[in-house]
Amino acid sequence: MEFGTNLESAITFYPAGMPSTCYIPADEKTMNWTNKYGYLALTAFGGITISDGMNEKGLSLEVLWFPSAKYPSPENCDPQSTIALQHLGNYLLSTCASLEDVQQAFMDLTILAKPVEQLGGVPPIHLSFHDSLGRSLAVEFIDGTIFVIDNPIGVLTNYPQLSWHLTNLENYINLSAINKNAVSFDGSVFHPSGQGSGLLGIPGDWTPPSRFVKIALLKNFILPADSPEENVKLAFHLLNTVDIPYGAIRSIDGKNYDYTQWTIVKDLTNKKIYYRTYNQPMIFCMDLAKMLSRCQNNAQLTIPMQGAVIEKAPSIQLPNKE
Repeated sequence: MEFGTNLESAITFYPAGMPSTCYIPADEKTMNWTNKYGYLALTAFGGITISDGMNEKGLSLEVLWFPSAKYPSPENCDPQSTIALQHLGNYLLSTCASLEDVQQAFMDLTILAKPVEQLGGVPPIHLSFHDSLGRSLAVEFIDGTIFVIDNPIGVLTNYPQLSWHLTNLENYINLSAINKNAVSFDGSVFHPSGQGSGLLGIPGDWTPPSRFVKIALLKNFILPADSPEENVKLAFHLLNTVDIPYGAIRSIDGKNYDYTQWTIVKDLTNKKIYYRTYNQPMIFCMDLAKMLSRCQNNAQLTIPMQGAVIEKAPSIQLPNKE
């Protein structure tokens, strides 16, 4: 989670059987349902909305910033099929067991995009879904239409849309994990300058296209381990390659700094969430199966993410404009 605003993140457990209500400001309409499945979610702004989560069926949801998002304009909304954008993640994780369920949900739902006070407007987002079988979907809101797209790479960043990223990936198919041989030019032999010559040219900046390419390539080259625990470690090492230290990315006015507030890895088979925060690099584990067995219906539980954000921003002198 790279973001310039303090999301006040916490981990919340929502049990099966829990009644849920979607309150739509101004319209005073509600959509009521009962959670079919228990789920763990990373909330934002005191639990108003969720940005990431996993349910007991091994369905995973990630919410990503997507600046070009344009949502459908609902007309004559039926309160029992209309849901506010900030409650969409809760509804999907609590009622969907599979990617097929997700597809059906977007055929049945009307989405009402309302401003989030802490963000100063309607958040532009797209969604990434994974299941325990290794499949992935992306859901994007483009020009007022909802697109549910199969994601064969299983990677998603931000702008532009997924189809653009997949096409752009073709520009890097020459890269390889294998080191290059020495080359002779007019009798002179030139050797690679060091390890990693097969990946010379891989993007190293933090723009969404570069991060997409980097993770897609490295994900393709890494060697999976034999145990879930070792694969969790491998996933964190993979995500280390796009980790953003505080101060490396700044807004134009110099007041906001995008940085990695927290990093999360999910074991969708064993229903475990592993996470670490910016100020606490030690990895913590939340076991959804254990929480399901210990908590009764209606027993929502919220756990703060210690060290998730920088408490006090350091004073950084910006360079003068030339």
